[in-house]
Amino acid sequence: MTFMRGIAFAALLSALPFAHATDHNKIDQNSPTSTSTVARFDQGGLAQSFKQSADNITGAGLFLSTPFGEETQVTIELWTKLPNLGGSRLATASAKGQAGSWVDVFWPKVMLDQGATYYLVFNGTPGFVGVLGDLTDPYADGQLYANSGFDPQFTWMDFTFRTFAEAQAVPEPAAWSVMLGGLALLAGIARRRA
Repeated sequence: MTFMRGIAFAALLSALPFAHATDHNKIDQNSPTSTSTVARFDQGGLAQSFKQSADNITGAGLFLSTPFGEETQVTIELWTKLPNLGGSRLATASAKGQAGSWVDVFWPKVMLDQGATYYLVFNGTPGFVGVLGDLTDPYADGQLYANSGFDPQFTWMDFTFRTFAEAQAVPEPAAWSVMLGGLALLAGIARRRA
């Protein structure tokens, strides 16, 4: 009986790793449209305000434009308010970005207040790598900030950006069947003992 109970328990445990490792992050906020290059990293003071739907954030991304350069080191920081307005930095991460594509960074999960305004601050290697954005206010829950002092006058503009949140762990169908089989086996063993 102990051997059978061990097999049932092993079957139950084998079903527990829900979802694939690649499913760990999902896009939460997404402003994918772009009309032009709206800024360059050498301007400084680049930020985007946003409101997360999930109660956490695990990373963010920015789309780099092609005309101004090939590659740059990009750092994306998460702030409670803009740095010049007394904000606190909650997370930071860097990655090498290729012109003409997304550069995504990830950090350990940070818990957020859903619906509250947060800020992504963008830094890159000084030079001429451009950042894409949209001049038609496509993202209703935030705006672009640019130039020294995080100039707030660009209320009708948004960077082409996205944020990530931890994906909910959802068992796959095969995991459910193995888990239910293990539970049935344990129930059968318990019934025999009674």
